[in-house]
Amino acid sequence: MSAEGSSLPTDGFETPMTMTAFLEASAGIWMIRRVVHHQDHQDDEDGDSNLIVEPFGPNDNSVAAICAALGVDPSRGCGGARFWWESNLKLSDRSEDRAAALVNVVNPEDSAKGFLVRDKGYVEKQAVLSSYCFAEDGVLTITTRYDTSVGIERCWFVTDQLRMRVSSVQNLDGVTMTTYCTERRCPSDADILALARHTAEREI
Repeated sequence: MSAEGSSLPTDGFETPMTMTAFLEASAGIWMIRRVVHHQDHQDDEDGDSNLIVEPFGPNDNSVAAICAALGVDPSRGCGGARFWWESNLKLSDRSEDRAAALVNVVNPEDSAKGFLVRDKGYVEKQAVLSSYCFAEDGVLTITTRYDTSVGIERCWFVTDQLRMRVSSVQNLDGVTMTTYCTERRCPSDADILALARHTAEREI
């Protein structure tokens, strides 16, 4: 899937073309509106949730631990990010059961490609290695091979405040699930206060 023709950067925003830039642009809280289509006997699902993304650098203590789980040399880690999924209706709903972390290992010959070492996969809750690449239009494709299935995820920024994400899960019986997400950045308290001050100044 291509985002060509739909990417409209705002305020000088440049579409990320490396994983480091992508994670930095993703920092913060995102409100996710998700639709899941099951291609088997299960009912389809939809719902809203929050995604918190916290990037970290190559010297973070978690780099060595995550890489060790899959025998990856931690010196190749170029930082990464922690993720939490939580309800957008409950305060302090952050739980380690709905959390994951990944380390970025860049291809030394092509910065638009590399691997993600994850402490926990999305489909099967185990340490897993994913490959990724950025297309010329900024669409990020992540491919994860589990023991019994393959997950393919594509994500791109429409603007710095809006991301799109689609994914599929395939096993020996074919595609079993597809997911469509619209992700909108949630303003921070500082953003809201700044906007309120700006509005008040305009009314004076």
